[in-house]
Amino acid sequence: MMSVAKTFPIDNASACVWKWSWSTFRLYTGGSSSCHRVENVFVPLDQFDSFHNTGAVIRDRQLMLQGQWPQGRGCEYCKEIERSGGISERLFHNDMPGLTPVDFDINDPEAPVTPRVLEIYLNNTCDLACLYCAPIFSSKINDELKKFGPLPTIDIKPLVRSPDHEKYLHKMMQWLEQNSQNLQRLSIQGGEPFLQKELEIFMDWLESSHNPDLELSFNTNLNEPNGVIDGYVERLKRLLITRKIKRVDFTCSLDCWGPQQEFIRYGLRLDQWIRNFELLLTHRWLFLHVGHNMTSLSIKTLPELQNIINQYLDKGHRIFQTFGHVDGPNQKLYDPSFFGGEFFRSQLETLAAIIPESIEKQRFLGIKRRIDASWIDRSRLKDLYVTLEHIDLRRQTNWRRLFPEIENFLHKEKITDVV
Repeated sequence: MMSVAKTFPIDNASACVWKWSWSTFRLYTGGSSSCHRVENVFVPLDQFDSFHNTGAVIRDRQLMLQGQWPQGRGCEYCKEIERSGGISERLFHNDMPGLTPVDFDINDPEAPVTPRVLEIYLNNTCDLACLYCAPIFSSKINDELKKFGPLPTIDIKPLVRSPDHEKYLHKMMQWLEQNSQNLQRLSIQGGEPFLQKELEIFMDWLESSHNPDLELSFNTNLNEPNGVIDGYVERLKRLLITRKIKRVDFTCSLDCWGPQQEFIRYGLRLDQWIRNFELLLTHRWLFLHVGHNMTSLSIKTLPELQNIINQYLDKGHRIFQTFGHVDGPNQKLYDPSFFGGEFFRSQLETLAAIIPESIEKQRFLGIKRRIDASWIDRSRLKDLYVTLEHIDLRRQTNWRRLFPEIENFLHKEKITDVV
């Protein structure tokens, strides 16, 4: 094997290290992509070993080598952030040492390579039905979609599950046995991974193997009942003590605060989230992140959440934050930019003043600049209004009580005249 380049050696206006080093795989659909924001490509079971080097990703690499952005594949997320003057995930990770694949050859950059970062979605089992989520990530949303049908404003269909889910799981475990020594990071996703039976298979593999350079990460909603998180934390701690892995990260998803957050992340109990989060804070060997998905409904009470995080930071706790804006199909409904640059200006200015200095603050500021430069999109606001009305009917909620400033704005713009 060749030595790992210190940083990604291809430097142009569009090339992204993730196209060569990151793979996202969904075991229950057979879908692969070059990062979690990019469109999935189905990988037949008998071609599993090519999941990181599909025809689609090789074509993306070829475009990027020419300084072009792939179109309609999901790379628009970073492109828009950069166009607004922000630091995109592409820019952030291109300069990070150690992410270039070990078998990357600068003289043949189109050749198949082995990923350095592998993100695995075990299943869509989840106890939440977040507004901006989709059936592929949430069994609750999938059930709701089957019961009520699609929303009139967005074409999202129930999940088509692969009948070969268990076979894909078996293939993945075989691949890990052969290739885990080349991974820098293994990220376990959901739904909610700590509620999924497939996680036990991965934990058993970790406990029986030796990957001293592997960083392990989990994305969790922290809504688990008391005791569920504790057991996994103790097992992960033993893996660290015995040097079977290098480090453990938890990204704890939370967008804002109060009943607004429980409306957005439907099914969430904030008191349970706090109990689990404070449990994790007692384990100082853990790397804790709070992941914020910024939507038009979360910005109002995001400053309140930021103040709570700052209180933990003031007590000496180590907490990292990540900021992203809603993407995928639901961007058409919940993107804050549809309200124009003035509507959220006060809250965004407050956040800019209280978020601690970090590279993630710079990424937040990129999102802020994008929203600041936006114009009112009445068509999208109409879709948002119709969607919220239907959500209330399905879930017996009351969006108007929680977001009166949005209702007033939509009324002033005559959006609520829609029947």
